[in-house]
Amino acid sequence: MCVTVVRFTADTSKGFGERFWVRARLHAGRGDIPVLLWLDGKPDQRWVPGATLQIAGQAELLEAGSSAAFGITVGDAAGANPLKPERRSIAERAGEAASELRLRLRDATRQFRGAELLPGFAVGDTSLVSEELRDQMLESSLTHLTAVSGSNCALATSSVLWVSSMLGAGRRVRSVLAVLALTGFVFLVGPDPSVQRAAIMAAVVLISGYGGKQAHALPSLGAAVLLLLSIDPWQALQPGFALSVVATGGILVAAPTLHRGLNRTLKIPRFLALPLAVVLAAQIVCGPLLLLLQPGLPMAGVLANVIAAPAAPLGTGFGLLAMLVLPVSEPLGMTLMQIGAVSARWVAATAEICANLPLSRWAWPEGWGGALLLTAVQAAPVLAWALYTGRLKTPMAVRAKPRSPWQQSPSAPRGVRLAVAVLMCGASGVFLGPTLITPSAEHASTPRGWAIVACDVGQGDAILLRDPESRDSTILVDTGDDPELVQECLTRFSVKRISLLVLTHDDADHVGALSAIADRVEAAIVSPPSVGNGDEDQDATGRNSRRLLQDLEREGIPYRVAVEGLSGSLGGAEWTVLYPQQNQVPLSTNAASIVMRVEVGGISALLLGDTGEQEHRRLLTSGVGLEADVIKVAHHGSRDQHSQLVAAINAKIGLISVGEENRYGHPTDSALDALRNAGTTALRTDQLGSIALSKKNGDIRAWSVRAPADVGGEQ
Repeated sequence: MCVTVVRFTADTSKGFGERFWVRARLHAGRGDIPVLLWLDGKPDQRWVPGATLQIAGQAELLEAGSSAAFGITVGDAAGANPLKPERRSIAERAGEAASELRLRLRDATRQFRGAELLPGFAVGDTSLVSEELRDQMLESSLTHLTAVSGSNCALATSSVLWVSSMLGAGRRVRSVLAVLALTGFVFLVGPDPSVQRAAIMAAVVLISGYGGKQAHALPSLGAAVLLLLSIDPWQALQPGFALSVVATGGILVAAPTLHRGLNRTLKIPRFLALPLAVVLAAQIVCGPLLLLLQPGLPMAGVLANVIAAPAAPLGTGFGLLAMLVLPVSEPLGMTLMQIGAVSARWVAATAEICANLPLSRWAWPEGWGGALLLTAVQAAPVLAWALYTGRLKTPMAVRAKPRSPWQQSPSAPRGVRLAVAVLMCGASGVFLGPTLITPSAEHASTPRGWAIVACDVGQGDAILLRDPESRDSTILVDTGDDPELVQECLTRFSVKRISLLVLTHDDADHVGALSAIADRVEAAIVSPPSVGNGDEDQDATGRNSRRLLQDLEREGIPYRVAVEGLSGSLGGAEWTVLYPQQNQVPLSTNAASIVMRVEVGGISALLLGDTGEQEHRRLLTSGVGLEADVIKVAHHGSRDQHSQLVAAINAKIGLISVGEENRYGHPTDSALDALRNAGTTALRTDQLGSIALSKKNGDIRAWSVRAPADVGGEQ
C-alpha cells in the first residue's frame, strides 16, 4: 500500500504501550482515502508530512463519522520503504526540516526542569508532558494552551506585521509577509483541524486587508468553517472542532462587551479586564458542550486561565524563537529556552494549584438535558440585559430618552423591570439548585457515624471501612475503575485521607481508579503475583514488571504483599488476611484475591474479593472462624460460588457491588438464592447506590443513596 503522510506522528505510549499513530492518505485507483496508521515501534525521520511511503499492514473499516475511513496497523514502522527517495518532493523536504526543528526543541527542553509544556506552547508537541500534569491541565481547563490554535496563529502573524511595520514595509508587503509566515507556521506545527480553522480565518482577514477592504472577523470565521467542512464534512462531529469554532465565535461576539463592562462597571484595570473577558466569553459559550464531554462545571478553570493568560503567549513566542535559533546559535537558543521555561513552570504550577482547589468543579446535570439547562441559565441574564437596555424591543418597552445633565436617567417601565427580575431570579435559582442546594442537602442527609460503605462504582468494588470514633483513619478496599464515581463516594462520605488501601487483585474493576485517589493514600496492601496476570516478579533489569506495583512506586505509595495471617489495627478497626496462602502462586488474578476479616465499629465483616468456588472450599477447610455480620459477596455475585460458604458465614447483610444492567448477568440467581437460604439480606449497589452500614443500640442499620431510610439489617 502506498500512503502519503499528512501530519506529524503522535505518541500514545501512555495508554497503549509503545505505539504511535499518524494520519495519512492512502493512494487508491479512484482517488485518495484518509487513513489512520497505527505504528508498532518508534517512527524515524521518514514519517514526516509530505513523505510518500510503501507500507504493509492490516486494514480495518472505521465507524462512520471517524476522522479517517480505515485504520491500518503497520507491523513495523522501520520497515516502511520511501517511494522514489531520489526524487523527494518539496513538501517532503520541508516536512523533514520541520521535523528536525521539532525534535531539536524537544531535546533541548529535556535539559530544563519543569519545562515540559514549552514544546506544547510552541508547536503542540505534548509528548514530554507527564500523565499527572496532563490530568491537572484537563481538570483546570488549560489543555487548550498546548493545542495550537487561533492564538498561536495570531501571535505568528501579528509579530511579522509588527516587525515589518517597524521596518517601514507597506500594507500589501506586510500582508504578503504575514501570509508567508502563517504558511510556514502551519507546516511547522502540522495541519490539525484547529490550526486549519485558525489559519484559514487569518488568511481571509489578511487577503481582505490586502485589497484595502475592512476585515471582518465573523465572516472570516464563517468562511473558514465552510471551507473546512467542504474538505472534510465529518469534522462537524468532532468535539474539538465544535469547541474551537464556538469558542472563537463567542470571543469575537461577547469579549468586547464583557471587556467594557468589566472595565467601566466593575472598575477592573484594562490589562486584567481583557484576559478575564476572553476567558469568560469562551467559558460561557463552551460550557454546554463541555458538559457532554466531562461532568460538572470547572469553576476553577476561569481562575486558572486568567492566571495563565500572561504566561502562555510568552512561552509560545520564546519557544518558537528558540526552535528557529537553535540550529544557528545554540547558546542564544538555550537562553531563549530558559526564558520560555519560566512560562512553562508558571502554567504547570497554576494547573497543579487550581486542580486541587476545593470546590474546583461544581455539580451539574449531565447529558443533553444538563447542556440545555445550562444554556437557558446563561441565556436568561443576556435576555434580561437586552430588555433592560432597550436593545430588545417589546410592546411593554419604551424608547430610552437621552440622559440630560443634572437630571435622573429615566427608569425602565414596570413591565420590563418585572421581566428582568423574573429572569434573573429564575436563573439564579436554577443555577443554585444543582450547584449548591442539592449537594448541601445530600451532604446533610449522609450519615456520619458509618462503619462500612459499599461505594457505587459501577461494575467494580470499592469498600470503605472506618471506626466511627476514629474518623481520621479510613481503610479503602479496591478503587473500582471509574475515577469520578470513586471520588464522588469519598466526597459524599467525607473521606479526605486513606490510611490503608487494600487492592485485592490486579483486575481493572478493582484497581483502575488508583491514580484518581493516589494522592490521598498513605500505604497499601496488594495481592501476590499470579500466573494469570502474565508478570514475573522482576524484568531483565531487576525492576518489578508487575504493572500495579509500578503504579504504586510511581505514586510513591509504600506497599506490602498480603499473605495468610497478615493482620493489623487502624484507628479502632482490626483486620486479618485469611487468604491467599503463603508460598502459593495462584493460577489467575481472581484466585489471588485477598480475603479479609474486619472488625470495625462493632460490626464484623468478611470481604471475599473476586474469589471463586475453589478458593471458597479452601476457606471452609482452613479451620478459621468464618462467621460475620456482613459479607461482601464474592465476584459481584457470579455463578462461581460455593453455597456452603454463605451458610457458614451466616451473615445478616450481604453487600453486592455490581453495575446496573451489566453484561455479565451479575448477580446471578444462584448467588441470590444462596443468600436467601442463609437468611442473609442482599443489598445491591445497582439498586440502592452507595450503601452505608452502622451499628446503633446493638442493631446494624443500613442507609443508601437511593433509599435513605433503613433498607435492611436488624430491625
